[in-house]
Amino acid sequence: MKTFDLQINGAFGVDFSNPELTVDQFLTAAEKILERGCDRFLPTLPTAAADTYRRNLPLINHAIDSHGLRWAIPGFHLEGPFISRQPGAVGAHCPEWVQDPSIAAMEQLNTWAQGHISILTVAAELPGIKEVIDRAHQLGICVSLGHQLASEDEIASAGADAMTHLGNALPNLIDRHRNPIWSGLANDNITVMAIADGHHLPPSVLKCYIRCKGLDKLIIVSDACDVAGLPPGHYHSYSNDAVLEPNGKYHNPSKGCLVGASVLLRGCADFLLRQGLVTQEDLVRLCWDNPHRLLKLQPDA
Repeated sequence: MKTFDLQINGAFGVDFSNPELTVDQFLTAAEKILERGCDRFLPTLPTAAADTYRRNLPLINHAIDSHGLRWAIPGFHLEGPFISRQPGAVGAHCPEWVQDPSIAAMEQLNTWAQGHISILTVAAELPGIKEVIDRAHQLGICVSLGHQLASEDEIASAGADAMTHLGNALPNLIDRHRNPIWSGLANDNITVMAIADGHHLPPSVLKCYIRCKGLDKLIIVSDACDVAGLPPGHYHSYSNDAVLEPNGKYHNPSKGCLVGASVLLRGCADFLLRQGLVTQEDLVRLCWDNPHRLLKLQPDA
């Protein structure tokens, strides 16, 4: 089975948003990711300092193009910086690096990425975000909503294409009826991306996502981070002192939040199979067909 992961922040000790990232480090991680059953993926940069975007986006592009990897790595997923600063919604992202929505700032990011932003994750409730979303669409960028506290009306009026890791990057206590989870599931125009590593969402929630969105409006992602492929222990990721448990859970105990996933997309697919939630045929749609449809890409090289 082929897989296309729309959200990989790093793996095998390499963080794609590390301000000291090298071409060799990126290529080493990319090679291992591709060797382990991930046929295509989007390097994902969470909310970062402007200098990191300015440095790492061209560096990664150079690594991709100079080694003939553009089909395998067609673009970037920028998870931020136009997200909520509020505790819970900001998740493991650094609030100091969050930016107010700006067309100029978004265009600058796209310039640094040399036009290769595939997905931009934003918060629907922010002032000025609709204009940023409209401009992103003009540039051919898929816009996803996440790290937000948006209302149903704000989500509906934003005109976004998807929701990023729905059910995560939210406060532990939210309104039981009026919250982005229900709004995202109820919106027929939105494709939901979900992390199925066994820690971000319980099987019962994943089952509801599958039943509610169907097999055409749901995409499984890994949200893998730099500790994917590493042994249990204490690590530092995205300004978080975090713990990777023997069971694979990677979290910041002081914040009470997850920091990322420690398995790649094949691990997520295997989890869904073990839970009896999907078939192998279903996984082809959730992990291959639907990502291509969302990004309007052809699945053939």
